[in-house]
Amino acid sequence: MIDWTTAKIPWVHPPIKAGKRVELSPEGAIESTFVKRTTVRGSFESSIQVRSDGSAGDGMASHILIDGNPSKFLQGHNVFGSDALIPLMRDTVLQIAERLELQACSNLIKTVEEGAYDLSRVDINYSWELPSRSDVDAALRSLEYQSKTRHGRPSMRSGTLYWGQHSSRWALKAYSKGNEIEASKGHKLPLALQETPIPVWADNKLRLELVLRSKELRERNLHRACTWLPERVNAIYREYIERLDMSQQIKLSEQKLLTLPPKLRSTYVLWSEGHDLRSTLSKNTYYVHRRQLLHDYDIDINLPVDRNNAFNVVPFVKVLEAKPAELPPWAFQKSLVHESARRSA
Repeated sequence: MIDWTTAKIPWVHPPIKAGKRVELSPEGAIESTFVKRTTVRGSFESSIQVRSDGSAGDGMASHILIDGNPSKFLQGHNVFGSDALIPLMRDTVLQIAERLELQACSNLIKTVEEGAYDLSRVDINYSWELPSRSDVDAALRSLEYQSKTRHGRPSMRSGTLYWGQHSSRWALKAYSKGNEIEASKGHKLPLALQETPIPVWADNKLRLELVLRSKELRERNLHRACTWLPERVNAIYREYIERLDMSQQIKLSEQKLLTLPPKLRSTYVLWSEGHDLRSTLSKNTYYVHRRQLLHDYDIDINLPVDRNNAFNVVPFVKVLEAKPAELPPWAFQKSLVHESARRSA
């Protein structure tokens, strides 16, 4: 599903009254001014940020910057949603126009429906179903200690794993959706939706989220909204998820351990005990042993062992072999998902 967009949409309009932020030099001179963002409320008190930009002459602004989660703005939640970016943004624009009393002329609607505007951020996410929430927590431990990307190993912050959190191009993050909608500030499920089947559905879901930022979007020619067809969204997402370098790290049985060549056995034992192999093995030996253990036993000595919970994890590779959790039929019956999800499912 499309979980976040930052879009710059051509829209001639009277500038939104939002105030300005001024930066002063040490001497008190004005160095720069920034137009502040306005919060527009959506369904169930969800919100999205907007700001006027550019000049069309005669005191009119030429563009509107929209930054936020269109699914949550329209549905009141982002537990599940639609892959159809253009219909999501069309309905978001219409609601913004209504709430701010701006004119949404036919040319504007045509521009939005054709996707003739720029994007500087797009987030995609899907939920993966596991047997229970405790299995979700175990899978997160698996990812924390057994995965890496070109950004390196992930960092954990407030229950969320991040790969490349501060990258200017792309990032991944993983978390328990059940935990998030119960306790996370800003993500807690609205009271009116807590009585729906949503909390039960989210309870055993692991959320994996992809963040694509401006540099990456432009380099891949994905910065125009018209390129975001629903059928492409999952393929783009999968491409980045597959960049996770993971090992199952299943602890070798005593019998299998005895089948290891003596040199590999010694390396494996040292690694499983938490020793720094780079300081004890020559560079060539380290990489030869790593390649052999990874190829034949799916053990990656380049990844550290979790000493507090060694090997007691869900092999996450098996999770990725499954399909993301499908939208439940009641989501449409109870109008808990944007209508475009039916067409993009």
